[in-house]
Amino acid sequence: MLKQKNSHKILKSTLLAATAVTTGAVVTTSTVHADETTPTATAQKQVTPEEQVAQKQNDNNQQLSALKQQQSNSENEAAKQNTDKLTELQENNAEKIKILDQQLQNQKQVAQQTANDQLAAKTNTVRQSEQAQEFDENNAYQSQVNVQAKANDQAVANQQQANDQKLDEAAKHIVTPEQKQNQIDSATKSTQQSLDQAKTDHESTTNKLNDQLANDLKQNAQQEQAAKNDLKQPSQADNQKQLTDAQNAVNKAQGENNDAQSALSNAKNTLSASQNALAQAQDAQKDHVVNTINLPAGYIDAWKEYVNTKEKNDYLVTESTYPDLFKKLEKLDDEAFQNNIEYHSDQVAAKTPVVLNDNGTLSRDDIIKATQYAVSLINPIRKAIGVTPYKITNASIDVAQDVANEYRKDNWNTWDHAHDNDALDRVANKWNIDLVSESWADDSWFGGFGHAYTNLTLNDLYRGVYKSILNLLFNDSTQAYGHATDILGVRAANSDLTVAGDNLGVSFEYGKGMKAWGQTNVGGFHFDSISDASSKNVQRLVKEGYVVDAADPNAKVNQAGYRDEIAIPDRDNLQKQIDDLQAKVSQNQSQVDQLTKTANTASQTLNDAKAKLANLQKSIADAENSYQQQLAAINTKFSDQAAKLQADHDAKVKAENDAYQAKADQLNHDLQTKIDAIKAQPENTDQLKTQLDQKLAQVKQDGQHKLDQLKQEHEARLQKIHQDAEDTLAAYKANLDKTAQAKIAKAKADHDASVKALNDNYTQLKNQLDAQQAKLVSDDQTQYNALATKLDGELTALKNQVLPKPADHQTAQNKQVVAGNTDTVALDNSGKTTVVLPRVTSDINGEKPESVKFLPQTGNEKNSFAIIALGAFTAMFGMNLVSRKRKF
Repeated sequence: MLKQKNSHKILKSTLLAATAVTTGAVVTTSTVHADETTPTATAQKQVTPEEQVAQKQNDNNQQLSALKQQQSNSENEAAKQNTDKLTELQENNAEKIKILDQQLQNQKQVAQQTANDQLAAKTNTVRQSEQAQEFDENNAYQSQVNVQAKANDQAVANQQQANDQKLDEAAKHIVTPEQKQNQIDSATKSTQQSLDQAKTDHESTTNKLNDQLANDLKQNAQQEQAAKNDLKQPSQADNQKQLTDAQNAVNKAQGENNDAQSALSNAKNTLSASQNALAQAQDAQKDHVVNTINLPAGYIDAWKEYVNTKEKNDYLVTESTYPDLFKKLEKLDDEAFQNNIEYHSDQVAAKTPVVLNDNGTLSRDDIIKATQYAVSLINPIRKAIGVTPYKITNASIDVAQDVANEYRKDNWNTWDHAHDNDALDRVANKWNIDLVSESWADDSWFGGFGHAYTNLTLNDLYRGVYKSILNLLFNDSTQAYGHATDILGVRAANSDLTVAGDNLGVSFEYGKGMKAWGQTNVGGFHFDSISDASSKNVQRLVKEGYVVDAADPNAKVNQAGYRDEIAIPDRDNLQKQIDDLQAKVSQNQSQVDQLTKTANTASQTLNDAKAKLANLQKSIADAENSYQQQLAAINTKFSDQAAKLQADHDAKVKAENDAYQAKADQLNHDLQTKIDAIKAQPENTDQLKTQLDQKLAQVKQDGQHKLDQLKQEHEARLQKIHQDAEDTLAAYKANLDKTAQAKIAKAKADHDASVKALNDNYTQLKNQLDAQQAKLVSDDQTQYNALATKLDGELTALKNQVLPKPADHQTAQNKQVVAGNTDTVALDNSGKTTVVLPRVTSDINGEKPESVKFLPQTGNEKNSFAIIALGAFTAMFGMNLVSRKRKF
């Protein structure tokens, strides 16, 4: 351990010495003046300033080490005392918890024993009461039995006496078979007469009920029809005519509103474009950030030569067709590219965010800004050549936006497959124009090599447009200058073709996840131009008899609003442009205000027509619903009444049928009873005696049944007495158990609270001791740091006192020694230093330590980074732009 500490000490000393060198301190040997020496001193070894510094450093290290050892001993002793206190408290707590646990167990036993004793006492009381109730019940039952037995004996005696009397008078109770038959015939005849009369009465009543039902149902139907006749059904023909008229009014108002809203939208777009152009011009004037394309001498003349000498309908500059001009342009391109390679950042634009749409395209406002910026760079060149400058219209902006959207719909990879001709044709057909002419450049200077489209600004967009134009104009020889002839508008000369190039729109799109050339999210800028019906070339072609779709006044591109121009910033005369744009904004605002009133009126007219239609539809629907509801109510009402009449009739008929059947059944039953009684009459004394014996046996049986009933009731009462006793004991035991558990729960809570208090006391003491220990360590560290600071100050003062300044000690070799270490510091003639520090650990492969050299920072960091970045972007440009195929 000591060895490790010493190693750290040596390392620290070395690092401090090295730090002193890198911060400008120069170490040198010192000399002793003659007047400071004595004869005795000459015999001794001279102590150099470097050795004085080294000795002071060693003394400092020893003092710090001694203090650290003293502090460590103090901290260890405090930690041991804290551990002893905590151990003692923990052992005391453990003994107390044992006592608390035993107390809790005793309380549980006492509570349970108390409940058992109370239950035993209650059980004794309940059982005594149960026995007393059983005794009373037995006595009461025996009394009832005695009374019933006496009554049974009396009934038997009475029946025996009656039997004896009837036997003594047997002649009075004996009937012959002839007499029985006469009695049966008489009873049967009487019953049949009653049955016939009951049937007659029943049929009469039933007929009356049926007649009443028929009459009631007829009246109900008549009332229903009368109620329906009172309803007035809405006329479907009248309703349909009113709805058709109202719908026609809505359609007419909708058309007028659409026209008004479209005109207003176009006017607002024009106003917004003018406002944006004004804001850009004002911002440009404020910050004076102007990017212009500086052309070398002869560049404009070269393109004028092409315009004057180009073959009919030609649009390329090839080496075979124009050899001299081709070579001249190649040379001029190199100079032009180098002259304009630097883009000047626009600080105002850098504060304006550009956010791409979800499909990877620019917003309409940003397309306008990109187009305005492009036209401001291109038009001065077109003017110098003598070509009509680009215009920007609402149509050219929307065409550019449509092209970008169509590329994304087709998921088109322009990097690998050049232009999406089908998409361009679809857009041309949509706008009723001959073609959309397109030049395309990739996105390396907008999204960068990584193609990350987040946190982009308008300045990034301008840079992308600027770099794209440089490459389309000055890096196009491999494409036979097809892009340059498109952008510069020189194709129209000596041409019978519709070549577009009049009105420009610049859009951008990229494919999310789309890969090409080892890169992802690839995309690019679309420079899309269309023909203008008023351009000289189109007018000439029309005059010569050519059919030009873009000149058709009915084409979409020529509709109101679409042909309105969007202002183009004039970067050479910003103040005049600002004044003109301000006037344009005012004019556009006035137009928007007027169209807003017109649109509001049209919207209100449409709303009124819609409201009238809705009210009419609701009125008709309400009337029809009301009619249907009333009709349904009538149907329901009289249907319910008919059902009730039928139900009442059916109930009365059933009641009558039931009454008749009951009466017939009763008559037949009574007849049978009479016949049975007649047949049962004895025909001799033996039969009479048998009947009388049966009656006597029945009396005895009835008496025994009553005794059995008394016994059953007696046994049920005994069972209830026993069950009540059991229920009482069960309820009492449940209450005792609840009370005992409550006592045990309280004892357990008290026990747990006491244990928690002991544990909290331990935790509190531990936290207190830990805080004391932490404070001790912190105080020791503060003391150590104070001493280290003090000693470092003394060492610095000694160095400043004994060591010479760097400027006073440059030798011929410009190399000085620190504490005998020649590898510590060296000086060259320029005064710059190279610091060499010895490694203190081996490298990852375990090889011998080597010195690590730190060279001083020289040059401008920002410029160095710019050179590296320029190299990287140049590499990307070479891969992404130079050899890319493009449509023209």
